[in-house]
Amino acid sequence: MVCTALILTGCVESTSLAPESAGTSPSPAQTTSPPPPQEKLTKHDAALRFLTAYIHLDRNMALKYATPAAVSKLDWNRPHRGNIPYYDDKMFLYYSGGLAKVYFQEINGSYVISDLQTHNR
Repeated sequence: MVCTALILTGCVESTSLAPESAGTSPSPAQTTSPPPPQEKLTKHDAALRFLTAYIHLDRNMALKYATPAAVSKLDWNRPHRGNIPYYDDKMFLYYSGGLAKVYFQEINGSYVISDLQTHNR
């Protein structure tokens, strides 16, 4: 397994990074991989589709491109209110209230987001 970070960025203030869920580990049910996508996705494609799901607060769509453990680390009930997450291929997702370092997993030649390391602002 090869893990690579994905940065999704936007305009945010410079702040210190403190892990949101330090010391916790996902339950075995949360670590399972999503079913492989119908088409082969690059890391960029998987990240953009996950970002689109997050912008629309569509958790079910996000589960097509990320593990349940990764999806559970974001608040899917909090409206973005104009602070739309942004992606620039540098392995971070910036969103209202924090940022997340994104990790990938290759499954049958296609990539999914396997984990998010979240930090509060």
